[in-house]
Amino acid sequence: MRWLWFGFFYLLFAFITMYLFQTISVWPSAGVAVAALLLYGYRMAWLVFIASILVVLVYFASLQQSLWSWQVLVITLLTATGNTLGAVVGLWLCGHVSSMAQSFADLQWVLKRFLPATALCGAVAAVFGVGSYWLISLPWPHGYLNGVVNWSVSNMVGALVVAPLLMCQQLQPGWRRNLRQARLKLLALLCLSVTAFFLFGPGQIWLPPAFLQPALLLIPLLFVTLTASPCVVFLFQVMTFLLVWVGTTAGYGPFISENPTDTETAMQLFCGFLAAVILVIQALLAEQRRLRKIWATELLSSKRLLEQRVEERTRQLSEANRQLELLSVTDALTGLANRRRFDSYLAAEWQRASRLGQKVGLMMLDVDWFKNYNDQYGHLQGDECLRQIGQLLRLGARRATDLAARYGGEEFALVVPQAEISYLKQQAELMRVAFASLHIPHQGSPLGHVTVSIGIAVLTPMPQQEPELLIQLADEALYRAKHQGRNQVVLADEGQQRSPVQ
Repeated sequence: MRWLWFGFFYLLFAFITMYLFQTISVWPSAGVAVAALLLYGYRMAWLVFIASILVVLVYFASLQQSLWSWQVLVITLLTATGNTLGAVVGLWLCGHVSSMAQSFADLQWVLKRFLPATALCGAVAAVFGVGSYWLISLPWPHGYLNGVVNWSVSNMVGALVVAPLLMCQQLQPGWRRNLRQARLKLLALLCLSVTAFFLFGPGQIWLPPAFLQPALLLIPLLFVTLTASPCVVFLFQVMTFLLVWVGTTAGYGPFISENPTDTETAMQLFCGFLAAVILVIQALLAEQRRLRKIWATELLSSKRLLEQRVEERTRQLSEANRQLELLSVTDALTGLANRRRFDSYLAAEWQRASRLGQKVGLMMLDVDWFKNYNDQYGHLQGDECLRQIGQLLRLGARRATDLAARYGGEEFALVVPQAEISYLKQQAELMRVAFASLHIPHQGSPLGHVTVSIGIAVLTPMPQQEPELLIQLADEALYRAKHQGRNQVVLADEGQQRSPVQ
């Protein structure tokens, strides 16, 4: 269907130009040919060639000339070839266009590709068209050179005005929305119509000569360029061109002179210049919008990156603080909780157990004859011994709520919330046996290896009681275990009655 639409527009513009305006001072069909090839490639060249043949044959038929004379056939074929090659050259210079961003929104493309392509397109078509008359020795009004120039400018202006609108409508679907947007520019449309009426219409008789400036048409056109989408801009550009063309053809406007050729040339140059200026301004505005979008994206990206860095640094600081907090409550030698952590945890569990009416158990553990061990083996070996005992004690904290801590020197503690006496006794005995099974040599001990003594206490906190009471009871039980021969477990509430556990 695309070839059908472009063929229809090519013929429509050609017949309107020849029979409605009865002039070829501007050739809008050249814009249709350029748009077709830039959008859909070389496969549209045959359409331009056939449509050109039809137009030329209809033109000669209207002059009542024989369509089968060799002169008519030569002119027809060469003219169609020139129109087709001109559009092909335009495609070669501009390349295939698939988006506005790669075409009319790109200033470099407009300046270095499209504008030169329209000029070269017109020149190629003119050389073939006027050259066909020269080839068969038929005269051209005002000379062949003037014919080439006029034909070139005619095609160039047609391409500058018509091609952008057709391409924009194809590259940006939604022409109904663009028309609605055009209706919103009623003020600009009214201003354009009034200005054209006084400059290129009957109203020029009421306008002082000083105001007969065609550049006044730029005012409404620039307003639309600065405020509307590209499709609406190109639509207003075509409307401006039509108003100038119609007015000049009707004999109005500042371009009218005694020489019709001068009139046509002035109108062509003005329309071409106006179209080129609007194309450049529109491309500049598009580039500005694109740069603003890029800057906004980069700014947002920088903001997000900064937020990520701040978040990462905050996370690092939080981790550092956590590590610092962990170090502040961890014993450096054994890796167990230190005395500070032990005191705060026992106080918290004591308050919770007091509120809920639950029991709190405490196990105090001391390495037997450890001073002799240090004297015999040295402090480095003594530290290693404490590390091994700390590892076993950490394994003894079976539940998540249990806390193993180094209480001080060779003394350790294990806080067991919600403890039952039987469970605590069983765990204490297992740890005592496990410590003895390490068989760490200890010549200063009567048993020949390192052992531990354990005192345990279990209390249900009562009002006005402090956790120091539990520590005191467990410490007293530990004292009795050491006094009764060491390497044993003693309960705080029945330590006087029970026999040593060997």
